[in-house]
Amino acid sequence: MLSKTLKTAAGKFLNPLGKGLGKLGIKPNHITVMGLILTFYAAWLLYNQNIYEAFAIGLIASLFDGADGLVARATKTTSIRGGYLDATLDRYADCFAFSALILCNWVKPLPIVPLEFISGQVWAMAAMIGAFQTSYCRAAAERLGVSQEGIGLIERPERWFVLGMGVLVGEMMGNIETVITIVVAILAVLGNLTALQRMYHFWNEAKDD
Repeated sequence: MLSKTLKTAAGKFLNPLGKGLGKLGIKPNHITVMGLILTFYAAWLLYNQNIYEAFAIGLIASLFDGADGLVARATKTTSIRGGYLDATLDRYADCFAFSALILCNWVKPLPIVPLEFISGQVWAMAAMIGAFQTSYCRAAAERLGVSQEGIGLIERPERWFVLGMGVLVGEMMGNIETVITIVVAILAVLGNLTALQRMYHFWNEAKDD
């Protein structure tokens, strides 16, 4: 998957950064919480239609999202509590982003005749449900002993990248509603397909006693 490739490529560059932050006394959990605060601020800017500022803050928040794990590994301070905090706050971050889009009323029905009856709010809610289920399916499977790393069409890094670029490109084109509608519909479909893929994978891999 793209996220796995990006992690491998970025690791060589970002690992020294993680060590540097650790030497400054910055704890992984501090970075996790700061990332959530920045995501909330980005969502608030998006709601107020400050697009470029929201994109910039969202980009910084994404860096924080990856930096907590880097610092934990570089300083050998990985912990069950830290992993739990990171996973929990990630769901809040997803909720902030999609809620901002729903409240902005940018997501409209798709201009495709067979799908025009589906409202923009339904697409946005479906995308948010897909994001939650993608994460939950993996967490539930791995808790029961089945690894799902790399399983599925789209994970959180791709989802944030596509959403962020959609907002930016839509604003630059002067047609943000159409672009965001298409992007959110794509995320809704891919996110829920990923959840179904992970359910299918677990069903085939799980061993009943």
